[in-house]
Amino acid sequence: MCRVDARGRSFDIGAGQTNVIPHQAVITVDLRNPDDEAMTRAEADLAAYAADLAAAHGVSVEWERMAKTDMVPFDAGVQDLLARTAEGLGLGYVRTMSGAGHDAQELSAICPTAMVFVRGEHGGISHTPREYSTPEACGDGIDVLANAVVALANQSGPEETR
Repeated sequence: MCRVDARGRSFDIGAGQTNVIPHQAVITVDLRNPDDEAMTRAEADLAAYAADLAAAHGVSVEWERMAKTDMVPFDAGVQDLLARTAEGLGLGYVRTMSGAGHDAQELSAICPTAMVFVRGEHGGISHTPREYSTPEACGDGIDVLANAVVALANQSGPEETR
């Protein structure tokens, strides 16, 4: 079994009344995994699970892939530099993956990349109106990014990020 980050992004049962069973439900699921083969298996497993549920409950399921983005690995040297920078500033950090379509994915084709995510409130939710990071957390992210950029600008070659 592989590790998959699966998030229910939306669940819409349409307009109706509280005592009426809806005729359809639309669910959007966002799957992420740092291994493209494992992601393909996870997608197939989810489709099979949905089909099994439909058969067990006498309903139908339609499946549509809205997007699929291959995993883009971040540069280990830049990630290590960001970690050392955070440590040097006395800040905690967590290494995480991002499968979202961030600019860093596109830039990774032409230069080493990594990302700085800023600590968020409300359990770290994102892409919702409740997403919020304190000014202090944003300042910490800026400090890490600015110090890392200065370190990268002062290096003489790519091997120095390691």
